[in-house]
Amino acid sequence: MIVADLLAADSLQLRLHTPSSVERLAQEISWCAPTEIMDPTPFLSPNVLLLTNGIGLNVEDERTWAAYVERLVAARVSAIAFGTGTAHRLVPRGLVRAATEQEMPLLEIPRVVPFLQVHRHVTNVLQSEYFASTTRSWELAEMCAGLAASGASLGEILGALAEETGAELAIFDVSGAVIASFPASGVWTHSDLEGVAAGRREGVVPLPMGGGDSFHLVARGSSAEHPVATLLGPAASIIAVQLQTALNSASQREQELERLLDMVPDWNGVALEEFSRGFAATGLDPAGDTYVVTATAGHANLSHAWRLRLILHELFEDVRLVVRAGTLYSFAQVPIPSADSSGGVLKPLFRRLRQEMPRQPLVVKGPCNSVDEFRLGVHQAGEMVTAVSQPTLAPELAIGALVASSVTRGARTSAQKLLAPVIAYDQEHTGHMMHTLRTYLAHDGQPSRACARLFIHRNTLAQRLAKLERLLNLRLNTLEGQATCLMALRILET
Repeated sequence: MIVADLLAADSLQLRLHTPSSVERLAQEISWCAPTEIMDPTPFLSPNVLLLTNGIGLNVEDERTWAAYVERLVAARVSAIAFGTGTAHRLVPRGLVRAATEQEMPLLEIPRVVPFLQVHRHVTNVLQSEYFASTTRSWELAEMCAGLAASGASLGEILGALAEETGAELAIFDVSGAVIASFPASGVWTHSDLEGVAAGRREGVVPLPMGGGDSFHLVARGSSAEHPVATLLGPAASIIAVQLQTALNSASQREQELERLLDMVPDWNGVALEEFSRGFAATGLDPAGDTYVVTATAGHANLSHAWRLRLILHELFEDVRLVVRAGTLYSFAQVPIPSADSSGGVLKPLFRRLRQEMPRQPLVVKGPCNSVDEFRLGVHQAGEMVTAVSQPTLAPELAIGALVASSVTRGARTSAQKLLAPVIAYDQEHTGHMMHTLRTYLAHDGQPSRACARLFIHRNTLAQRLAKLERLLNLRLNTLEGQATCLMALRILET
């Protein structure tokens, strides 16, 4: 019910005494408050229709009227309904001026219309609207339950609700960050969670998750006839169940996943057969294709972790997640048919991640067609995620993972012997040869880039490289020489 509805009720015969905008006449009315005191604001709630005969308002000073209306505006009163004939034959001029200046709709209740009739009319309309909105809210909840039962994702349920209510929807986590929204392109801020803007149909509905998790469903810009928070109340329970299902299904077998990650770098101590048994213990299929996604974890990236869970859950039937040493490891198998296009699910997955998490350090690797390839992929993605600043596709092969998986005791001994003269020279001369070698190789053997990083002249670099070639007994201006040194350094760092 809005203020304009009162003016349209012929039985009430109300007359508007103030010029009022469309927005003010569209202000919602939540209930009636009959009062005759000078300051009723301690007893008022927002969007109330104030009913008064002005019995306690026999004042002539216009400043008193201005202060009276100012208090009502601050309390977010929707309108004043002033009854004439009891204490005032006409609506006081000072009240009209004050209401006009402060854009407060002022309605006159004629003497022939009892206050009780106005109060009863508003109460009946509000009860009727409440019944209609409650009925509609349970219809929406039933729709959401049907979608959930048919296997719809959380995004699809939000989309259906948005279409029915005409609102933009978002789910905020405990840190005030958005983890899911519809449409996905919508921009949300923490102010959308903190409150509702005046004159806009918005709502904040807590999701009954249980435990320590705290999530809120927020709607804005609704075109529905009923309060959007009321409409979404029952549906919020269905959304909470879907959200909890997505999180629980992705976090199962955490201990097995941690043991598997312990096995990944122990190439000499854990054979492939043992690693395969550890892989199977997580519930993943050793014969299936596995996609690996790594992301930086921590409190600052909490919302990204939730969002990643939901994206994977929407695209894959089987998802596992575990956080280890500041990195979130995600493993996914069995793409959902609707997400698996002719080119596979990798492109849709990477597109979603770049669209919804554009600035998140994140690496995607896959599909890994065997347990052995999966082991290499996990090692590679775990190393890469510390060096990227946005969603990145891992290459098919990385030298770091290859070196780590193939290092033997003999290879390590040979690497130590190759670099021993350089290490000894640095210890004896307090030199920078090893640092120079690492920097030169890290910058692809390009002298200009290496000089800039080392803050030395090109001639100084040339002298150091010549000295390194004599110590190593190989040429650093050849691909073979550079690759040999790079492999030796990687072996010693592994």
